[in-house]
Amino acid sequence: MRFRFLFLLSLGFLCACTGARSNNATTPNVGSTVLSIFAGEQAYVEVAVQNKMIVGIQKVRNVIDPKSTMNFKFMKDESRKIMTLSVENPLTSPVKYHIDMVDYRGGLHNTSSCPVLAGKSVFEIWSHPIPEIRITNFHFASEAEETICIY
Repeated sequence: MRFRFLFLLSLGFLCACTGARSNNATTPNVGSTVLSIFAGEQAYVEVAVQNKMIVGIQKVRNVIDPKSTMNFKFMKDESRKIMTLSVENPLTSPVKYHIDMVDYRGGLHNTSSCPVLAGKSVFEIWSHPIPEIRITNFHFASEAEETICIY
């Protein structure tokens, strides 16, 4: 019972902190693509770019072009129940996206995410178990989005 209370409390705290949203109206919708990543999974995502805009993403099994393939690792620390998402961005511009946590009942809970600077990595950490995350709205970060962690 105590674990459930702590999980709901931490989930409520995380969700309450995500009121700000990125709203890049000039970015095309990349086909309403949803990248689903399960706990313990590593995913490679090829990013298609045209005219300095992300126009498509595709989850692939193997890296064919390392200069256009982002690397996502969603890991669980069994001893402390901490979830970590690491993202590597090989592109020449910072990337922003939305993350929704999927709970054990299939419900979605948005959470903030930090932009991944060009040629860099970022780590997101949650203090409770998450069976799956869904990532949407891939776009190059606007100048205002480059320095803030929002949904």
